[in-house]
Amino acid sequence: MDLPPHLHATRDLLMRSLPAYSLEQAPPMPAGLADELMQRFEPRAKAAAITATTPASIFSKLRAFLATPGFGMAATAVVVLGLGIPLLSNKDGKEVTRGVYSPPQETDGIAICFVGRDKELQSAIEKSGLFEGSAFRSATTSDTALALSGAKVVVDFGANTITAYKADGSVAHSVKIPDQPARVAGAVADAVSLLD
Repeated sequence: MDLPPHLHATRDLLMRSLPAYSLEQAPPMPAGLADELMQRFEPRAKAAAITATTPASIFSKLRAFLATPGFGMAATAVVVLGLGIPLLSNKDGKEVTRGVYSPPQETDGIAICFVGRDKELQSAIEKSGLFEGSAFRSATTSDTALALSGAKVVVDFGANTITAYKADGSVAHSVKIPDQPARVAGAVADAVSLLD
């Protein structure tokens, strides 16, 4: 039999005592020895069985999860990624506030003048976030828009054009207003960029 090392001495003692007696002459087993041996080796098995069958409550499972080092590392990773990704993705040195990109204000000194009225397209340009709110002007006619001093972009809804005028009044760029409202702000931004 394979016994643990600490029982080898007991085995050797018993093995040496057995040949001295025949089966009829062997001393009887001491009373209670079998019970004592069973008590010595049985409690571990019972404790393991009790632990395995006792269901844990949700609260105790949650408390155990929060106490693990893995939860702390996961929480730290979420915070670092939440703060670090916007800062790391800012390669151009553009201003970032709380992870939201703030585009550079391209309309410094350049007016964007709306001639006529198209609520959907005008709203798409104003809400695009590409331009300062102070850059927008309204005019009743294209002549009124041209009378504004300095460089300007005239969005004429009646003529369906976007025209960029330099400070001296010459035309730098002119295109038709795109059919899709999502592309209108980009077309105005292109016109503004040609005036810089």
